[in-house]
Amino acid sequence: MFIARNIQWISPSIRRWRAALTIVLAVAAFAVCGCHRKVAIPELSPRPVEFTDTFFDVWPMHPDRAFIAGSRGKLLYTADGGQHFQQINIGTSLAVLAIQMVDDQNGFLAGQDGLVMRTRDGGKSWQRLNSRTRLHIFALSFPDRLHGFLVGDRSLVLSTSDGGETFFKRQLQRVFSAELKDDSGAYEEPAYYSVQFVDDNRGWIVGDEGRIWSTGNGGKSWQEQQSSLMSQWKHELNPGEKPEFADFTLPTFYGLSFRDAQHGAACGLEGWVAQTDDGGATWRFAHQADTPGGPPDNRIPGMVQGRVRDPLYSVDLYGKAGGVATGNIGTALRLQANSAWGPDQTVPPRPVPLTQVRFSDELHGWIVGYYGLILHTIDGGKTWRFCYGQG
Repeated sequence: MFIARNIQWISPSIRRWRAALTIVLAVAAFAVCGCHRKVAIPELSPRPVEFTDTFFDVWPMHPDRAFIAGSRGKLLYTADGGQHFQQINIGTSLAVLAIQMVDDQNGFLAGQDGLVMRTRDGGKSWQRLNSRTRLHIFALSFPDRLHGFLVGDRSLVLSTSDGGETFFKRQLQRVFSAELKDDSGAYEEPAYYSVQFVDDNRGWIVGDEGRIWSTGNGGKSWQEQQSSLMSQWKHELNPGEKPEFADFTLPTFYGLSFRDAQHGAACGLEGWVAQTDDGGATWRFAHQADTPGGPPDNRIPGMVQGRVRDPLYSVDLYGKAGGVATGNIGTALRLQANSAWGPDQTVPPRPVPLTQVRFSDELHGWIVGYYGLILHTIDGGKTWRFCYGQG
């Protein structure tokens, strides 16, 4: 996954910019020292939002209050809609890939190298928990402060029923028959990138190669749900691909969102959004519009047709009918009244990955991404404001 596997990457252009700036500052300092006495220069306080920041998740708690998490252990909090940010020291430089506040006081975050932390004081302080793994954890979902599920690399699924005091660890993957075992290596241990529970019992997980898993009993048992997409997915098998593994040709899903127990959406590679209106019993690929408000296109899922769509990393179904998806190179889509996903031209065009979108209600929402990008809307996405923040 582009986001998760490049959390420490810094582009060559940024490295060159840093090097050039260092040289300029060094020359300037030498010139000043040669002509004047030494003068104590006060250190500049670090900006809460920097160009080198990569933000992976945002959790809005209120129209104006939100936590934003990212690389190098960075955790920001705003109480005024992004006018100001407070940086919270959580005591680690590991990337924070997911965060959720269950209520005003209790919350959890997770990320790189098995990082799991908990707060019981509204995010002022965070305690590291024993996750029993060093695998990357990409997403989490807590329907209440005691019950939670976390998913990650190599089919990792963690669950807790005591607020993180203990975790049950399992690998959730298909068990292949003995006849297929010798050929199934490439399809084993898929990574899972998103999880959502709408209550203590009902939840979904999505990930590599179109995996969709569902539980109705709090994770005691899981069932695959992606089979309904196969009749729509017109991918032609390559000579080396076996029909028995055909459903592993589905696009990887990175984002997942359920409006309620019946209506959900997943998005990912090849720019497709899959939707369900019956709790995942059946899924369908949703078409896109070429222009805002335009009719759905006639693309056939799984077939190579014209321009390749950008990957989608996040989707949020909010309110009664709202929906926004974001992805690579600034891609933003909005769910239209005709059920197609059309270009959302209200989102300022920036050629950077938009990693997460979340709304707290029908009017207030956030988008975060690479290069310190934080956007906030207070009018349902009609307009978006850049949040640079002040300490």
